[in-house]
Amino acid sequence: MKVRLVCYEDVNGWILGKIARRLCEHLQLLNVRSDVAETPDPTADINHHIIYSQYDGEKTTCDTVMITHIDMEWKRKKLKHQLIMAEMGICMSADTVQRLASVGLSRVKLCYVNPPHDGVMRPRKIIIGITSKVQPTGCKREFMLVQLADRIVLNDYVFKIMGSQWEPVVNQLTQKGIEVEYYKEFDYDKYAQLIRSLDYYLYLGQDEGSMGFLDALAAGVPTIVTPQGFHLDAPGGITHAFNEVDELKEIFGKISENRNRLIRAVNCWTWPEYARKHLLIWKYLLDRNGGSVYPECFPETLTPELEKLGVVVTMAPPRSYKQLLKRRLQDLAWRYLFP
Repeated sequence: MKVRLVCYEDVNGWILGKIARRLCEHLQLLNVRSDVAETPDPTADINHHIIYSQYDGEKTTCDTVMITHIDMEWKRKKLKHQLIMAEMGICMSADTVQRLASVGLSRVKLCYVNPPHDGVMRPRKIIIGITSKVQPTGCKREFMLVQLADRIVLNDYVFKIMGSQWEPVVNQLTQKGIEVEYYKEFDYDKYAQLIRSLDYYLYLGQDEGSMGFLDALAAGVPTIVTPQGFHLDAPGGITHAFNEVDELKEIFGKISENRNRLIRAVNCWTWPEYARKHLLIWKYLLDRNGGSVYPECFPETLTPELEKLGVVVTMAPPRSYKQLLKRRLQDLAWRYLFP
């Protein structure tokens, strides 16, 4: 397949140029002959216009348009006119497909592919802060931190601890591969900086309460503390309450899952998937139109995946090798007569 990405923006400019470059790059990795230029290519199987706004609405071959930001009536009217000749408008969301269809654009000519991210962003570790001295009586229940480490994987976390006598716990945590930033001596400036850097403030003790709890709340830091003492007198101040280590385990598990849910939400929104989904749509359009057909292009098993992209499948795929061979010969003859 030969694809021309018609980019009306400087390819080294902002987002649209980047989309054209990266899409071209990943189409080529899929063995597609693709390039980027400012004008359509009459010899290409697909001319994909990035974006619709400067597309003149004239038919070149099998034209598709990238659709985004249809936020004014004149844009809607222009797009509606363009879709007379264009085979498909590829939106960036299912929501846009439904909105455009609801105001009169042909639903058969609308689908979507979610935008990709570059995959360079990596989540930082969740920072948990502890600011208290270990007491000989054991009232700070520091042993619970080691017990927690034995029950769940804490690779998603870094512990910032300020206070004396934490060395045995710190050593056990680091031996388990858990990252710990330890300050044995109290330093007020470092303490203030530490509190502000936290994702959560943790207090394990059950001895009336922690003054660090007050500072964490004043800094807007969520808390994981025991529900006792003056902790209970701060309305809404306890984000996660616990008394025993199993409850603490559950809290940390939920925190990790909530963060991982965000990561998973766009885990598949990658450039390879972006290119593959466009290619699937284009192969379907070519097969539907019968103008440039590849035997492998549209097996019936791909219909559900097309429908997930909002494509209204309006033809049945070829079901016999005879039909496939006939279409392939037609395609080869066309290419031979009109190279």
